[in-house]
Amino acid sequence: MKQLPMGFRDYLPEDIKKRDHLIDCMTTVVKQHQYQRIITPVLENFNFLEKGLGALANDCIRFYDGAGTPLVLRPDHTTSIARIASTRLLDAMPIKLYYHDPVFRKDPLLGETEIFQFGCEQVGEISQKEEIQMIRMVHDICAAVGLNDIEIHVSHPQLYANMTTHHREALRKGEVHLLPEIPRKGGADLAEKSPDLLALLTQLVDVGMTNVFVNVGLFKDDSTYNGVFFDVVSRSFGKVIGSGGRYDSVLRAFNCTSNAFGFSLRLHYLEQALCRQTP
Repeated sequence: MKQLPMGFRDYLPEDIKKRDHLIDCMTTVVKQHQYQRIITPVLENFNFLEKGLGALANDCIRFYDGAGTPLVLRPDHTTSIARIASTRLLDAMPIKLYYHDPVFRKDPLLGETEIFQFGCEQVGEISQKEEIQMIRMVHDICAAVGLNDIEIHVSHPQLYANMTTHHREALRKGEVHLLPEIPRKGGADLAEKSPDLLALLTQLVDVGMTNVFVNVGLFKDDSTYNGVFFDVVSRSFGKVIGSGGRYDSVLRAFNCTSNAFGFSLRLHYLEQALCRQTP
């Protein structure tokens, strides 16, 4: 019999020492941009949270309390923060929040159930300027912990506006062999169908971010992301270590008409990427 359920692990004192150092470095960066820490409950009321979860609702770990109320282990921070922003912090906007706590999901492919994240969320009136600042902050966070081989892959729902339902579904599932052509990763020429993405990419390049690429194969739940979204990839590790984007749609699920943009990084993946990074 296994000591631990699938997707969980022990963290020994030496592991914690290394992780605390990472978190301290990351926290220093975000505090320079006036982000404040928030802690959301490990347990949420599923019936209330479900409307903001989108496709993630299928990956939740759910159960019932003694009164029969459906509960869910925190599946992500974004939805919980959207709930709080639309109620307790509605009059405090704009708000800048950061966190470093675990989320819990059913993920049989990756074998991850308890996922420790570090992330930031900005809620309030957000222009492209704020989106660029946050993407640059992701780059600065990775540099602060010593990870220097990242690429940031960006995309936008406008790229898929004229795509057939069949092809959108194939892209969502990663079945690229069913598409008319293999999705490419590249520069501004791939963003021509998205004026918003093209403008953002141009400005990022203008400020010296040469590691940002349009990835036509990058697709995310459009019930969550209504604007620019991105993945953070470590070249030597070969995996996505974080992601983020514009999610006004999640706020609207809680009857809040403001804007929101955020990201999260997987701390375990970040640690592995640092170990495998080539000089």
